[in-house]
Amino acid sequence: MARFNSLMDFETVGIGTALKRNRLVVPLNQREYSWEDRHVEDLFHDLAAAIDSRKQSYFLGTIVLTNGKAGTLEIADGQQRLATTSILLAAFRDYFHIRNDELMVRDLEDFLYTFVRGTREIDPRLHLNVTDHDFFRRRVLERPDQTARQSVSPQVPSHSLIDRAATLAESHVADILRPFGDSTKNDHLNTWIDFIEQSVQVILLTVPDDMNAYVMFETLNDRGLKVSQSDLVKNYLFSETDRRIDEAQERWASMNGTLEALDDDDVAINYLRHLLISIHGHVREKDVLEKVRESVRGRAPAIEFLDALSSAARDYVAIQIPTHQRWSANSLRVRQHVETLLLLRVTPLRPLMLSVVRSFAPAEVENTFRRFVSWSVRLLIAGGARSGRVESGLAEVARKVTAKEVGTADDLTAQLEPILPNDTAFELAFANATVANHRLARYYLRSLERTYRDDPEPEWIPNDDRVITLEHILPQSPGENWPSVEPAVHSTYYRRLGNMTLLAETPNRDIGNDAFDEKKDTYGLSTYRLTREIAAHNKWGSTEIEQRQQRLAELAVKTWPLN
Repeated sequence: MARFNSLMDFETVGIGTALKRNRLVVPLNQREYSWEDRHVEDLFHDLAAAIDSRKQSYFLGTIVLTNGKAGTLEIADGQQRLATTSILLAAFRDYFHIRNDELMVRDLEDFLYTFVRGTREIDPRLHLNVTDHDFFRRRVLERPDQTARQSVSPQVPSHSLIDRAATLAESHVADILRPFGDSTKNDHLNTWIDFIEQSVQVILLTVPDDMNAYVMFETLNDRGLKVSQSDLVKNYLFSETDRRIDEAQERWASMNGTLEALDDDDVAINYLRHLLISIHGHVREKDVLEKVRESVRGRAPAIEFLDALSSAARDYVAIQIPTHQRWSANSLRVRQHVETLLLLRVTPLRPLMLSVVRSFAPAEVENTFRRFVSWSVRLLIAGGARSGRVESGLAEVARKVTAKEVGTADDLTAQLEPILPNDTAFELAFANATVANHRLARYYLRSLERTYRDDPEPEWIPNDDRVITLEHILPQSPGENWPSVEPAVHSTYYRRLGNMTLLAETPNRDIGNDAFDEKKDTYGLSTYRLTREIAAHNKWGSTEIEQRQQRLAELAVKTWPLN
């Protein structure tokens, strides 16, 4: 074994050797088995290709371990590969068991079991987490004729994935042996077993704790689904709760159950980061675990933070679901603002939204969410929605809201004034805006139309938005109907907002790429005032587009005011 530094050890071994030589444990609170068919089949097919091409070795990545209790090693990264390899080896064992080849069965079970002298028990070499281990032992590790194997059935999604992986492994054994006669089947399986034991190479990297493990994840290649920071945060929090582990598990499960409504693979880590930002100010995604370890130490603080994770999850889901019951006590306006904010997708605003929902009075929430819509449009148009300065500024104000240093929409506006585009900057940016997203362009034009009609709340998404189509006056493919349009002019102005207008669906479909003179009549008959104005022009080119967009920019300042 080599030294990576004074704290880290690494060695290169066959993955079968890694299983045969060690007692490996998935920590109590890590994620469940999560490989789907495609991950399992990719591994099996890659191994088959390596064996068929007589490769000397096949590299399967790095397994990151930490020192556990009683001589065990805890798996920080690599559970999926180790578990799936064990499943394949168990399928080999089952093949020989059905054929009453006890010597091969025992040889293969050296990869699956070990004798623990201290307890005088036969123990699995690989322990999965508390959710999966008993099912894994009974479905995979037990021999096919054992009652425990025959009576087991999946209870949770990860069990179904393990069961499916075992079925795929059984099918794979049949597939790789099909071309061979009975006299050579065993030899071919021996080739597979030797290859897995010695030639499917992994780097075993042993690091001192979860923090160093995560730092390594930043640079190490992983074959399958990576262990996320949320898994490591959970592991850390549970370890801090000590004897209150049941409470910790309940709160984490409650958080996960609530977040499932968002149907987002990254929701856990995004939520953790956004909640931390709302409490502490700016936190980068890669620093989430470090921030938790820095700010949550000991049993009581860990339980308190888990309480916050559980309770705030409902608010986090609500700010992304307009129909959420969280808004039942608020007016319809809040739901409409949430729907509009979902369309705008200014993600750096979410920690501040979370802080406001958790801290402001209901009337101030409604007032503030309307401003969020205006600020989002200003940031999108003026180009600051993803800048580090804006994200850090929003994060710091979110912290102040949580700390009760800011308690009203007016206070919030004053705090954010340095980072929000003022009227002059917003009007200038809007006058030159190019919008590639059709849904955004339609929303902008619909809201401007409502301002033109003196609607008191023009920034909502109207109910009839889905029957409105976006018309490009200078069409995407001008063709022979627009002979005077130079290619450079077209590429510059086609997606300018001033070249876009609203039409009902049927007229838009009918006029297509017609010449401007032929389109004018349709524009003149439109129910939308801003569309009718286009009919007053005798021609359409860069000058007309710029003039119209300046007119829209002046309306935009009124449509999305700072406060």
